[in-house]
Amino acid sequence: MRKDERSEREISRGKRKREGDKSSELARALMLLKEPLLKKLVIDQEMRIEIDKARRITAPVARRRAERTLAGDLRRWDLLDLAEKLSKVHESNNLDTRLLHEAEEWRSRLIEEGPEIAKDLPGGIDDELIRMIQIARRERDTGKPPGAARKLFRFVMDRLKAEPEATDEDATDDADDDDDDAEDFAPAPDEGNEDPR
Repeated sequence: MRKDERSEREISRGKRKREGDKSSELARALMLLKEPLLKKLVIDQEMRIEIDKARRITAPVARRRAERTLAGDLRRWDLLDLAEKLSKVHESNNLDTRLLHEAEEWRSRLIEEGPEIAKDLPGGIDDELIRMIQIARRERDTGKPPGAARKLFRFVMDRLKAEPEATDEDATDDADDDDDDAEDFAPAPDEGNEDPR
């Protein structure tokens, strides 16, 4: 049967099936989502109650049944909006993980190589940073618990978190400056002069 020969009933049935597939994929993703990420998800209170009710079930067969029920319940809300929110939560989690790895790498390099490399760290070198590096190195050399190294990690993490905000503000300022520059160098309109051709 060709696509243009299908009846409205068949088209409607196919549409319902595709929507069911979307809702079941979202329900599966919500059931597998880790608890801290679920808490970050900004959703309706009623939807959160339905999700929590389904996630409380632990027996495998009953959990699969609860997942199907959740998929049916999710059809009452905008699935595209929910999918977008879910992807933003995953994206922010990946960004947080990347930031943690970068901060750990900076801390290790600062302790190993010293404050000389801190010039590349956002915020640059300051007395507090130099002091923390020295204390963390002394801890490492004497075998003490890494309290100063943890403090240095938090300090580096704060600096790295502050960097994107400053970069966004700089980009906005640069865009404004570019507009001003374009106005300064724009040729003056010729008044009354016609094209000499």
